[in-house]
Amino acid sequence: MLSKVLGAVGVVLLIAGAVFAVRPIHVNGEACGSVFQPEKGITPMQCDARLGSRSDLVTGLGAGGIAVLLTGFAVAAVRDRRAGVTS
Repeated sequence: MLSKVLGAVGVVLLIAGAVFAVRPIHVNGEACGSVFQPEKGITPMQCDARLGSRSDLVTGLGAGGIAVLLTGFAVAAVRDRRAGVTS
């Protein structure tokens, strides 16, 4: 059960990271684009900080999601191994 919960939380974190990565950013009415595809041409300097902080958030959510997923797989592997040893 724990491995399924960890897997679900990991997937939710990865999906949240993807949503934040493709969601466009606007500063003072100016379009800055998104983390995956910044606006072409010269963007206002306010966009740099917002894009930078959004990319940090996306990186954190992605890394956290992968870590939680790997932990879920490890818990499942240990549980399966213990079940095989005791029988």
